[in-house]
Amino acid sequence: MKSILVLLFVIALWSHVSFAQTSFSNFNPMSLDEIKTRANAELKRFTELTGVVSNFRTLAPASPLGIWGFNVGVEVTSLPQNTFQIFNRPLNLPAYFPRFHAAKGLTPNLDAEISLFLPRLVLSRDALPQEIEALAVYGGGLKYTLLREEEFPISLAVRATYNRLYLSFFKSDTYGADVSVSRSVKPPLIPLRLIPYAGIGYMAINGEFKKSLIALDASQTHTLQDYRYFGGLSTKLFIFNLTSQIDAPATFKKIDSVSFKISIEI
Repeated sequence: MKSILVLLFVIALWSHVSFAQTSFSNFNPMSLDEIKTRANAELKRFTELTGVVSNFRTLAPASPLGIWGFNVGVEVTSLPQNTFQIFNRPLNLPAYFPRFHAAKGLTPNLDAEISLFLPRLVLSRDALPQEIEALAVYGGGLKYTLLREEEFPISLAVRATYNRLYLSFFKSDTYGADVSVSRSVKPPLIPLRLIPYAGIGYMAINGEFKKSLIALDASQTHTLQDYRYFGGLSTKLFIFNLTSQIDAPATFKKIDSVSFKISIEI
């Protein structure tokens, strides 16, 4: 990974030229300001992609678990193509993010949620690509249900979240807030409950690259913000729960993702 960032600006200088199509006499190298501008754009895009994809997802409808309720399971989020790459050089990372996920009701209307991904707990150190030896993703949130289906036609909830992504050369903190609505449907004769839900949220991503790996005064930190739309379906059969969700940022391009969570809920 060090070689990628140390050579970052050399790549910027030469990658825009095709020697098969351009004669050396017509070659005009980029200026240092142009290199720095492109480098900052690439680092900003890396911050944008990794921050959005790794962001904490509640994967739950607006209805609360209740004071005795809990939900424990595993979630998987797809990664858009070329999520982890700088200057067209991809990092050797998995095509999805599996995370442990748990939620617990604290009061009749308030739920606490956490999620964690540490690949080194699943694979041996020798089996991990160099780029993700230190990878860690963890986050959490608090959801408060303002309206409950027991008293209103729908459930309405607000939520605050935090997420941290850590790599050996980069880290990001993502803060979020959202509002969602849901409505449960119970088909006749079978013990199945379907809960479609949808919402809109806001996220602020603060990314920071390791200074020793950034050259030519490129920006070490990048702060981004955007709105996000999401919708999903929670399916419960007895104590088993399957939730699927689609997330789409409002302005960040080509970072839509699909998530699934398999869990036990009581």
